[in-house]
Amino acid sequence: MAVWQFTVALLPQRWIDAGGVIESLFGAEGFDPSVSWVEFEAKGLEASLKAVLPAAKSWHAELTLWGNVETDDIQLWSTHERIESLQVRFDLRRPNIFLFREIVRVADDRSLAIVSLATRRKLPLDVHQLLRAAAESDAAHFATDPQSFLLQVAAANDRAT
Repeated sequence: MAVWQFTVALLPQRWIDAGGVIESLFGAEGFDPSVSWVEFEAKGLEASLKAVLPAAKSWHAELTLWGNVETDDIQLWSTHERIESLQVRFDLRRPNIFLFREIVRVADDRSLAIVSLATRRKLPLDVHQLLRAAAESDAAHFATDPQSFLLQVAAANDRAT
């Protein structure tokens, strides 16, 4: 993930409604949402995503990509036709409002929740709320003022050592 990309994960709302805890998907090894997808019926999901961004060449057999990894993209990881992870990265240097709207639409149509990976919180299925979360992110801070962002990171690192 590039510092200018705001990243969200899409998770089955049904898993959350059944008591799934978003925080439990984050561990020492990073973010692993595969447990949330176990009972999800994926039929038609790829077609929905293909309508949002053009297909891209994948660098891994288990990864389906749409868009461009340097800017806006959608990453669908799957093993043996079972979804493991679905993430969207938004380039905040040049925000694509169409992509924000379409991700909310796909999430709503497919009964998926949108989760900010930075805050580990579920976002409302509302384009304005998704845009607000993006605007409040470190990626937005970097995109609007890279020097200030890098100075803050350096100061935080100095305090940590």
